[in-house]
Amino acid sequence: MKTEDIKLFHQIVDAGSLIRAAEIFDLPKSNLSRRIKALEEELSIRLFHRNNRSMQLTDAGHKFYEKTKTILADLELSIQEITAPTYEISGHLRVQLLPLPGIMEIGRLIFQFMDLYPKVSIEVICSSEETNLIENHIDVALRIGEKLEDSSLIARPFKSASFGYYATRDYIEQFGMPTSPEDMANHNFIIYRYPNGTLKNQMPLSAGKTIEVSGNLIMNSVPLIMEACLQGRGIIQMPHELASYYVERGMVLRLFEDVDPYMSFGWLVYPSRNYQSLAVRTFIDFLLTEAESYPHCAPEGDVRGLLM
Repeated sequence: MKTEDIKLFHQIVDAGSLIRAAEIFDLPKSNLSRRIKALEEELSIRLFHRNNRSMQLTDAGHKFYEKTKTILADLELSIQEITAPTYEISGHLRVQLLPLPGIMEIGRLIFQFMDLYPKVSIEVICSSEETNLIENHIDVALRIGEKLEDSSLIARPFKSASFGYYATRDYIEQFGMPTSPEDMANHNFIIYRYPNGTLKNQMPLSAGKTIEVSGNLIMNSVPLIMEACLQGRGIIQMPHELASYYVERGMVLRLFEDVDPYMSFGWLVYPSRNYQSLAVRTFIDFLLTEAESYPHCAPEGDVRGLLM
């Protein structure tokens, strides 16, 4: 019995269908079907109920899936221990990044990792949609938002940033300067929509308080939000690091400079470490370790479903 065929079986189950697994791994559907059929014949059991549209696990298939999870993880760990230090990390990783400021910095870290481990191949998926990691066989993803909806994932704080409020002189001349952060409720606010669909319309104030803002423009693109602000269309909340370029050139003004900046974290998320390959574990540890050398990154302990 080939270990690779058992891994393939797991990949099909995690992807949700044979067709989806074929798309993710860029393999012919006929090839996957033939290998799974051969595995069933070798085991003398049926792993899937087959119909025209889907493949569902049989009771035996479900038991085989659960029992072989730890076996596969233990096998790779055993191989590493036996062959160390000659064991060379290899494998294919799928990483999802959000199209946000700072993506180039993370990209450079990925390139550094590939230089260190040349036998590891990496597929980077840049998408604002929060896809299911297991079904889409994504090993590591970057998330932002008020909370992590899927509490089954492990989340690590990653890429911290301080935020402030900004507007142009033209906007202030037309609509007046907000007298306090609470006064923003009376102004037009350009609102960001998170990848998970929720609106960033609760703005943080001091002492853990928030204020609800509103506006006539909602977008999920940070560059477009900044452009709308530059056109005098409203007030924005923006990372100081990104806004400083425009402040230094007199294009926008920072509001409420005497108010402490709001701190926010992105999240590095991944499924349980119990079933991760050595390549995935090494990649996660590398990102979190290297993040310590960047002033805007702050890795900490494991958090499940934690509020930001």
